[in-house]
Amino acid sequence: MSSKGLRTRVTSRIPNEVYAILEDRRRHAAAATSLSQFVSDVLALYVGRPDLAVELTESGQTKGQTK
Repeated sequence: MSSKGLRTRVTSRIPNEVYAILEDRRRHAAAATSLSQFVSDVLALYVGRPDLAVELTESGQTKGQTK
């Protein structure tokens, strides 16, 4: 796997219900290879840095996917 650049590990305890929703959205949208990558991309988009999202686009699709 190629490097995704400098990163800092963030550990968070989230409610089980939130985890289930995130995992479900990731799986159904085939939006990212892992939940960790999905959350990283969602956060990058949330703070206005779509250039740092590796697999997810601003429209919520996987990069390279067309609608």
